[in-house]
Amino acid sequence: MKSHIPAWHLANQRVIVRIDGNVPIDNGIILNDQRLLASMATINMLLDKDARIVVMTHLGRPHDHEPELSTKALLPWFLYAGYDVSFAASIQEAQRLLDAGSTFVLLENVRFFKGELDGDATFAQELATLGTYYVNDAFGTLHRNDSSIALLPAQFDAQHKTIGLLVEHEMHMLDKIMKYKQKPFVAIIGGGKVHDKIPLIEKLLPQLSALLLGPGLCFTFLKAAGTSIGRSLLDSTRIDLCKEIILKAEQLRIPILYPVDYIVAQNSYDGPLDLVDTKQIPAHDVGVSIGPKTAQQWAQHITQAKTILVNGLMGSLQRPETLTYVQDLYKIIALSDATSVIAGGDSVAAAYAFNAARNISYLSTGGGATLHYIAGQPLPGLEALKDGTKAQ
Repeated sequence: MKSHIPAWHLANQRVIVRIDGNVPIDNGIILNDQRLLASMATINMLLDKDARIVVMTHLGRPHDHEPELSTKALLPWFLYAGYDVSFAASIQEAQRLLDAGSTFVLLENVRFFKGELDGDATFAQELATLGTYYVNDAFGTLHRNDSSIALLPAQFDAQHKTIGLLVEHEMHMLDKIMKYKQKPFVAIIGGGKVHDKIPLIEKLLPQLSALLLGPGLCFTFLKAAGTSIGRSLLDSTRIDLCKEIILKAEQLRIPILYPVDYIVAQNSYDGPLDLVDTKQIPAHDVGVSIGPKTAQQWAQHITQAKTILVNGLMGSLQRPETLTYVQDLYKIIALSDATSVIAGGDSVAAAYAFNAARNISYLSTGGGATLHYIAGQPLPGLEALKDGTKAQ
């Protein structure tokens, strides 16, 4: 797919721009702005064409209107970048700002609106009143069925909706890397969002030479294999699928490696940290990250790999002490001659924090979306743009 933006005549036209501005933030400070930087090419082209834009994104997984997840937190970044941006807490306020002549309106966190996660067509229709054109430049959320991703495009005909420049670039780069990937192909997958990732591992498995599973994703697999995981992250609905994947890997002779030691938190994820020199997690502990023996064992597979995919951070940027041995792995990947892809906001932020980013072949703004794309699975955000009909 190609972006239609270069061919559009947009003087004084209103354009809705869905970006993925879900950047890691700690106490109001943006820890890594890669996703925002990546959205600038599209935003700048639209503004250069004298369009009037409404930028929308989500932040985190709000349960209500948590102030720390308001997109107001992004305003200083846009202002510092030189944009004349106004903030709208509601769709109605965004309309008023546009009517008053604003050229760049940043909408409140779309997940603060009830209809965003409910598949609400009425909410999509309300959002559509903000523009006559729609651009999706949120590669990292293309795999979601959120209203602003999967339903909003249906309010526009084929000539008035398109992907942004970032999405075009992501697909081009991932297509190129995967087309010419060499084996051994090693995937290192950890982090959360277990429910989403496990089915993708099943699709990705036949392409791999080895699969390295770390916290917290690994614990559902370990539970399926009968290993004690203490209070670690678990998706009990995926245990049977994990058993199937383990069996499939054995049949394909693709090794699945789990940690052999862990950094654990006592009683809860935020508890005091300890190093556990065992494959078993103590009953009252939570597996947070990998230990030194795991890093050493996995390094052997990484150094032999020709293609490396990393998705999901094992540990937390807010607790740097959980990343000690993850940092060792990143440094090995950075020194490798392999083609390397790191995908996901926290994973990419870690690459920058470890000064490894410049030596990684490609840093993808997508996490789950990148896995979907590489595994050849449909992306609702792209499918919605292929439909040339306009909802009535």
